[in-house]
Amino acid sequence: MGNLSNLKSFIQRLRFKYKLAILNENTLEEIWRIRLSKLSVIAVGFMVAVLYFFLIAFLIINTPMRGFLPGYTENVNLRKQLTLNSLVVDSISEQVSLQTKYVAALRSIVAGEIPVDSVVSADSLRIVAKSQLSGPSERELAFRDSFEAEEIVSTAIGMHTQQESINHLMQQPAKGRVLESYNPHLKIYGVTMMAEHNSNVVSILDGVVISCEYSLNNIYIMTIQHSDNIISVYKTRQPYMQTVGEKVHAGQALTTFRSNDDCYFEFQLWKDGMSMDPQVFIMF
Repeated sequence: MGNLSNLKSFIQRLRFKYKLAILNENTLEEIWRIRLSKLSVIAVGFMVAVLYFFLIAFLIINTPMRGFLPGYTENVNLRKQLTLNSLVVDSISEQVSLQTKYVAALRSIVAGEIPVDSVVSADSLRIVAKSQLSGPSERELAFRDSFEAEEIVSTAIGMHTQQESINHLMQQPAKGRVLESYNPHLKIYGVTMMAEHNSNVVSILDGVVISCEYSLNNIYIMTIQHSDNIISVYKTRQPYMQTVGEKVHAGQALTTFRSNDDCYFEFQLWKDGMSMDPQVFIMF
């Protein structure tokens, strides 16, 4: 009974209301007042704490503030953005360097710091022009034909030897329609495709990323070293998720084609420094 009476007394003290008023100092007139109890103060404080909790959670989840918390720095989207920004900065730095050298060369020419070559005269220039117009001789043409035939035979033998030495089951690097097939005589050393929308570029074998570059024509190039001196090259218009030195597994996604306008994909396969036809080893 004593515990019950103490509990009732405690609840009554919590519910007991106090009057908070503001008075005019000169007239003692009551200007503003409010009636509060300890229970109402505790309830209002609890509601404010809950409101602040949800507000802070919303800011952390939906704003870049989450990058400052442990565990969120490895966010995939953040890594992609950082990689893209670093590649753009590198390309801009290279362009600025080239423009600076170009302007310096123009300034030297205008200032007369680069002397005119006094050795080459107008007569010698006319002689060179005539020799260029005369064209190659029959002996030179015959040598060219024999040399090209020997190179074609040696290249075919080397490619056949390499194909016999590869016994790996390779994954298809991307799904889509083949636009250009392998043709080394036209300096086409891989397969060019129009990949499917929202499909992935995957690694053909287990390996290690040895280079990840960005060209001036908006092409991202990734090179992966595999066992048995096999190298695969992937060229897309999408940034890659992996970095240099990172290990990848067969079938692991390297990037994703997000829009129909950026589904360009080129794949090359090399072994012992010589290019190979990817369609011989992979079903596209």
